Amino acid sequence: MFIIDWHFAKPSANSYGFSVKLWKYLLSITSVQKYLLRFDITKFTPMKPYLCFLICLLPFMISANNPQEIVDGNNKFAFKLYHQVQGGTIGNNLFFSPFSISTALAMTFAGARTETALQINQTMNFPQSENFHSDYKNLLDKLNKGTEGRIKLDIANGLWAQKDYKFLDSYFDIVKSNYNSELKNVDFTDNAEREATRKDINGWVEQKTNDKIKDLLSQTDLTSLTRLVLVNAIYFYGDWAEPFKKESTQPKEFSLMDGNQIMVPFMNQKERFNYYEDAKIQAIEIPYKDNRASMVIFLPNTNNGLTEFEKLFDYKYYQGIIAALQSIEVRLSLPKFQTTCKINLGATLSKMGMPLAFSPSGADFSGMTGRRDLYISDVIHQAFINVDEKGTEAAAATAVVMKATAMRMPNEPKIFNADHPFIFLIKDNTTGSILFMGRMINPKVSK
Repeated sequence: MFIIDWHFAKPSANSYGFSVKLWKYLLSITSVQKYLLRFDITKFTPMKPYLCFLICLLPFMISANNPQEIVDGNNKFAFKLYHQVQGGTIGNNLFFSPFSISTALAMTFAGARTETALQINQTMNFPQSENFHSDYKNLLDKLNKGTEGRIKLDIANGLWAQKDYKFLDSYFDIVKSNYNSELKNVDFTDNAEREATRKDINGWVEQKTNDKIKDLLSQTDLTSLTRLVLVNAIYFYGDWAEPFKKESTQPKEFSLMDGNQIMVPFMNQKERFNYYEDAKIQAIEIPYKDNRASMVIFLPNTNNGLTEFEKLFDYKYYQGIIAALQSIEVRLSLPKFQTTCKINLGATLSKMGMPLAFSPSGADFSGMTGRRDLYISDVIHQAFINVDEKGTEAAAATAVVMKATAMRMPNEPKIFNADHPFIFLIKDNTTGSILFMGRMINPKVSK
């Protein structure tokens, strides 16, 4: 047993000067720099000896309880990923959960080392912080807290590991304690047990997403070389703060990108909404019950304007829209829709800047096993959404499979008529996290 005594001694002038320099450096890498650097501790001469220790610790105390950098990083990644995947789905609906993908990759990042870790960090826009995983835990706790009776938001993480493979306890400790991950030991080398494990994973995902995500993993996704599968599942259900009246739902024309029109049921209501418009788009924020979360819709001003708007729509533009929203009376007309999307993201993420993670010869996940013997074979993502008069139901799941090396507002109500393709997202209003994101091209197509 070790007993460590903590002894406080009056610091010298040199140590005080060093503390001031360290204080300013540490603050320079935290999200509160612009506020705390205004505090000049050198003016508090009588307190110098007693401030030094606190000065050194305070930035760490702040960082440990401030997940905002993670929220900003995840949201930036959401827009980067949208621009990558929308090009491969031209003319089709798109829906995914950037938060689910970020969470699954955060668990993977815990085991990455050297250049592999750097590439994942930069691609995912994760903040460079020693407290990253504990900060992520704080974010997950905030998302899960206080949703009772408002919205239903369930976030679950699971690990399926090869039972006789030597993983480091330290890695599992990180993902279990910070991501509340369930761990199961299985045998991927046995054909029968591998298939049983695939069905178990798919059943777990179905249960966690209220049966909305089915068959996440196909039979070819797992092989005898699979050593670890990390899965994140997210389920959202929210009633609108002001539900649409079913008797107000009427069939109406929706213009497709090719100029054709289809008849779809439109929900209608006149209420006060947060609203924005500029020369390119209209935007509206539709709150869920108690304003814990909301859907934001971005509608181009022309029927065929989505493609051009997508080129301009980045995180900075999004932040400007959210900051400029103003409450005003709006006549809202929104189509009912339901869609499911499944995306294999391995090639996409590699192209975005993290190819080493997918390289059998180059990947370094020695933080998982102590050896450079694992790489990511694929990242599989599936998402579902249903929007109707009562509210919104959305779900998503992400599996990471690891293998061994082998304007100004008028008095009259604004008209927001979503009768042509638009972008939409669902965000948590407590943290600002973008939970889901997509575009609606054809409300009649469910896949």
